[in-house]
Amino acid sequence: MSREIRDRIRLETLERDYLQQGASLSTDLRLTARQHVLAPDDYRTEFQRDYTRIIHSRAFRRMRHKTQVFISPRNDHLCTRMEHSLHVASVATTIAQAMGLNEHLVQAIAVGHDLGHAPFGHKGEQVLQGIASKAGLEFCHELQSLRVVDTLESTYEDHVGLNLTFAVRDGIACHYGEGFERELRPDREKKPESLAKMGKKDRGFARPATLEGCVVRWSDKIAYLGRDLEDALELKLISLGDVPEVVQDRLGLTNGEIIGSLISDLLKNSNKDCLSVSEEVHESLNALYKFNMERIYKSKQATSSFSQVSLAMTAMYEYIRLVIVSAQEKGDVEPLLDAKGIGGTWTLAVLREFLEKDVRDWRTQKSEQLAIDYVAGMTDSFFVSAFTELFFPKGV
Repeated sequence: MSREIRDRIRLETLERDYLQQGASLSTDLRLTARQHVLAPDDYRTEFQRDYTRIIHSRAFRRMRHKTQVFISPRNDHLCTRMEHSLHVASVATTIAQAMGLNEHLVQAIAVGHDLGHAPFGHKGEQVLQGIASKAGLEFCHELQSLRVVDTLESTYEDHVGLNLTFAVRDGIACHYGEGFERELRPDREKKPESLAKMGKKDRGFARPATLEGCVVRWSDKIAYLGRDLEDALELKLISLGDVPEVVQDRLGLTNGEIIGSLISDLLKNSNKDCLSVSEEVHESLNALYKFNMERIYKSKQATSSFSQVSLAMTAMYEYIRLVIVSAQEKGDVEPLLDAKGIGGTWTLAVLREFLEKDVRDWRTQKSEQLAIDYVAGMTDSFFVSAFTELFFPKGV
């Protein structure tokens, strides 16, 4: 007996039969709109293609060396930005499956939501926000992630960016993980062109266009709260008895218990057009976030290098900006690599590749923006190596 091959047409038919009302179909022309024309794939739906494009991108690979909470940890078991993204994808897939939503869409949004995060976690983001503000620009990792997939990750000859669907780009831009709203509804009237108008002021206010985007936004919170608690226990920053009783009683103590409790409550209180948690769980979530903020995120272990990060990132930004200015004046980056006294050639070789292969129109873009883009794309480890190469004297 021959085996049935589920090509794209068959998968799209299964979506219409299987997904619940309110789910996003990969045949929806508004949600699957791309910035550049792309012929359909034989076997993958549009959202599956986006997932593949993201996980094969260099920006995704770099996340394995980017800080989640603890800067450049020597403990290999502490969470990295890549692991966090995979955790979000796992949580979001569980929720989407239970609600009859598009699992491929939530997976694509989840793996791409933090592509624009700066090195050194949220401290690195704060430093770049200050630098950007002084330059008359804006920086936040949500919109930088959108900039990465739209402009900076250019692996295709015929266009810049990954050319993702509107639904995935929107979910990435609107994944805001710091706020803990009790209810979250999608903005189903949103149009693709609205993403170009988003600014830093819209963080936390702009709602995702799809229920799947809302799922990822919630899954981001679910994934990091328990895991950050687990990492703090690993480092002995806290003990189990320190966790507030309201969290222990309603959510649990382990990462697995917390994830299970939050998913269960979310599924019990949500419907086809709104994600919601109970008042009790919402209160517990805020208590856990407050506890993590005071005992983990502001702890000496998490903040001990903050002043160094500020000084180093500011110096790196200014150095790279001046190199870019010089290259723009000459109209070429090649001479910079051999210029006497310019510093380490490895760091600048990577910069040259970034400008010529990724940005392409770098000669006409603001040097401040390009320098921010380059520094934001660095991993913790590459930044340290580059800083050593550029700023430490070398023996003759």
